[in-house]
Amino acid sequence: MKRLIALLIVLAGGLAAAALLVPSDAASVNGTSISQQDLNSDVNAIADSAYYQCYLNSQAYLSSQGSQQLPPVVGAGTGQYAGDHPTATTSFTANYLETKIGHQLVLQLADEHHVTVSADELKTARSDLSQQITSVMSQILQTQQGQDVRYGCSLTGQAITGQQVLSSLPASFVDEQVQFVATATAVQEELAGVGSSTADLENYYRAHQAEFDTACISAAVFSSESAAQDAQAQVAFGTPFATVASSTASSGGGAQGCHVLTELESALPSGSDLKTLATGAVSDPINDNGTYLLLQITSRTPTPYSKAKADVSNAVQLAGSAATQKALTSDERRSSVSVNPQYGVWVPVNASVLTPLAPDPADVLNATANVARTAPASASGSAAAGSSLPSSG
Repeated sequence: MKRLIALLIVLAGGLAAAALLVPSDAASVNGTSISQQDLNSDVNAIADSAYYQCYLNSQAYLSSQGSQQLPPVVGAGTGQYAGDHPTATTSFTANYLETKIGHQLVLQLADEHHVTVSADELKTARSDLSQQITSVMSQILQTQQGQDVRYGCSLTGQAITGQQVLSSLPASFVDEQVQFVATATAVQEELAGVGSSTADLENYYRAHQAEFDTACISAAVFSSESAAQDAQAQVAFGTPFATVASSTASSGGGAQGCHVLTELESALPSGSDLKTLATGAVSDPINDNGTYLLLQITSRTPTPYSKAKADVSNAVQLAGSAATQKALTSDERRSSVSVNPQYGVWVPVNASVLTPLAPDPADVLNATANVARTAPASASGSAAAGSSLPSSG
């Protein structure tokens, strides 16, 4: 899966109450405008897709290991016209606009390095995005949060797919996300010193071919490091790994199938270093969130480039991730970024959009919308920190 897919995550966004005399753009990044129309369009796309909101919520939860939760996409109340969405929160606005600014900085970094993407790369990015969403929605169902419809988007226990999520969004919105994923991927490959063309990746594959071997493995799982070390010692003294695994492992184990080595390593804790493990040898104990694994490579064969292409691309992106982050951090500090005050305040120190303070009473176009109503027939007010979103029609 593409390493920079995580960057496309839209945290949340919307429209806050505005004064009559404000800049027409939502933000400007080094002279490139992010228009209010573009912001409105994206907000409507997200507000209209419960599936995409579930994906965003799930991605934030999983990537932060449960420490982060996104603000709601919409707030209380209704819009002025029939068909309007409810109000959007200012925290939604600030976070979403921050993401848009981050996307623009990546696109400008691509221009600096003359990085372009081909039709084939766009096709690959679309597939990767769909697979990433499918993976996230499957993973969230394995957690307690998956029972919450805001995350799982399902009361049946069946994970929704990337295709379902993308089909719930306007084609123009999906195309924009795909373009970003493809460009961000190519930037990482370029800054790795490799390049993103097929010839570049094939050259990298030939120079590191053994790293992309297909390895068949067996595993044993232990409840403690000492138990894993004892089992490792038994194998060193000649006891077959399968025997030790079946007699001493606490749970699971046995044959685990065959996979490309770099793919296996990406799924394991850092430092596993299976690439240097000889066939038939047993790894040192691997700490996997409190349980300990012993792995044995039972066979290892070369993988043709045609089958290893995605893994090669991922390896190159990983190699270029640090350089890309360094370049983006540098660009953030020297970039000229301005944000329309109705959406928030740009904070260059940490490259974020700070949620705006409550507006002056004179700046609120419909102040009565913030007044609590007692009669049900008049309950058309909005949350104090929000405003109505434009209809998508």
